[in-house]
Amino acid sequence: MTTADLLPGDRTAVIGATGFIGSRLTARLTADGPRAPAAFNRAFPPVVGGRAAPGLAEADIVYFLAAGLSPVLAERRPDLVEAERRLLVEVLEALSRAGHRPVFVLASSGGAVYAPEVEPPYRETSPTRPDSVYGHAKLRLERELCRHSDAVRAVVARLSNVYGPGQRALRGFGVLPHWLTAAARGEPVRVFGDPHVVRDYVHVDDVTRFLLALRGRVGGGRLPAVVNVGSGVPTSLSGLLEIVSGVTGGSVAVRWERGRSFDRQGNWLDVARARAELDWRAAIPLTEGVRQCWERVLHDAGRAPSASTR
Repeated sequence: MTTADLLPGDRTAVIGATGFIGSRLTARLTADGPRAPAAFNRAFPPVVGGRAAPGLAEADIVYFLAAGLSPVLAERRPDLVEAERRLLVEVLEALSRAGHRPVFVLASSGGAVYAPEVEPPYRETSPTRPDSVYGHAKLRLERELCRHSDAVRAVVARLSNVYGPGQRALRGFGVLPHWLTAAARGEPVRVFGDPHVVRDYVHVDDVTRFLLALRGRVGGGRLPAVVNVGSGVPTSLSGLLEIVSGVTGGSVAVRWERGRSFDRQGNWLDVARARAELDWRAAIPLTEGVRQCWERVLHDAGRAPSASTR
């Protein structure tokens, strides 16, 4: 296939291609064809010597999914906050020099950037007034992207709590892998703060479908400048515990912990814009998604799920 045979959107680049969301997206783009995406990570940086690496400079759409931050890390590692900002600026400046002006999708936060005093569900027009280091870091990335609107067609995707099979139980990243890993080991799960606070959980495969829907608009059609990506369904920690208990086939022991400074009292997203403008909505129910995660945890531990948990 020659360059002339490619359609708008066929040339893609994924920055953060080996991460939780990036690896899913890269696999789908590779399977769907007609051309594998340019995949970048720490080992294969997107900018070399101030220039966009091959595959980035020619891309029709660039997905910036290089999120190494969590709320915990943002509080404790300001150097990582600055490193993520520098990487984004490097990429945007390199694209500006390349002169191609691709669609540029930035994965931001659907909970941390909105003003906590505003009643959820949060809309894209809700005030942004973060109350955590993590939220400020994400909003700063959004503003850096806006400052480079001459170099790219910017899309800010404000993601809610993304989960799914294969998510690693890393400190500060997602409650479900920690809980399910603990349940598989017969250990109590740790619940921080008020069990009645709510979150918006969206499956990684639904997020991948959203990112692919943006690719389909590269050649024409309106792209939202900012769009919420979530289930639109509020789920309390106690409700999530009930789902986990049901999926794992037994009651789950709980160790209650004090709340943390960066924990929100509750947030979930209004996802009407994604439905109206991209014909996208989350399709995987939370119970089904948790079951997939549980089966993956058991598989990785060399165990088979019992018939009662299927």
